[in-house]
Amino acid sequence: MKKTSLLFVLLFLFASLSQAQLISERTQGKVIIGADVFTDFSTGKKYDNFNLRAINQGASVYSMFNFKFDNSPHSASVGVGYTGHNYYMKGAYLSKPYHEVTEFVDVPHDYKLSKINVNYIDIPVEVSFRFADQFKLTAGFKFGLLAGGKSKFVGELLDDDQTYRLKANKISNLEKYVYSVTLRAAYRSVHVFMSYQFSDTFKVGAGPSIRPLSVGIGVRPF
Repeated sequence: MKKTSLLFVLLFLFASLSQAQLISERTQGKVIIGADVFTDFSTGKKYDNFNLRAINQGASVYSMFNFKFDNSPHSASVGVGYTGHNYYMKGAYLSKPYHEVTEFVDVPHDYKLSKINVNYIDIPVEVSFRFADQFKLTAGFKFGLLAGGKSKFVGELLDDDQTYRLKANKISNLEKYVYSVTLRAAYRSVHVFMSYQFSDTFKVGAGPSIRPLSVGIGVRPF
């Protein structure tokens, strides 16, 4: 499973880079398309029965319009994108996704999957500094509009050797808007990046204080 996931990620990044490079060449670098894969670390306060596993993989895609500074290799960009976060829980599941207060319940039995998925439409703004025609450092800000949230659990609940599959296509109490700062360091078309969301994923007092620190890799035309 891990090898399959890694292969999928590599194919996803390669396909994204090929398409992005083609669009960048056609528009002379004014329009770019990028893609990121990352893992999330929660920096929020402790919440009842809510703990995340070490790796919480997510992905994002985006398109940006570049504004190059006169007589300078540096540039500014603004665009639109889509980000999906997956929060994998340890020993618990979301039991009341539609209530006024979000509750998580311990799972003392075996389970295969317990996660929350939260998706956003993004508006990123960035400033890029290019060095030696090979390296680029980019700092930015990202505004996220909630596109949807859902949960999924697959496992045993009642110690009866039965596998239960619980799904919720909507989660109450998610904040409609989130805000993040971003930082990227690139060598040609490949970059490592970090993003910190300084607003809560859930409404204060109605769910866990998830403020993800995202760390990952991505591709975009240089």
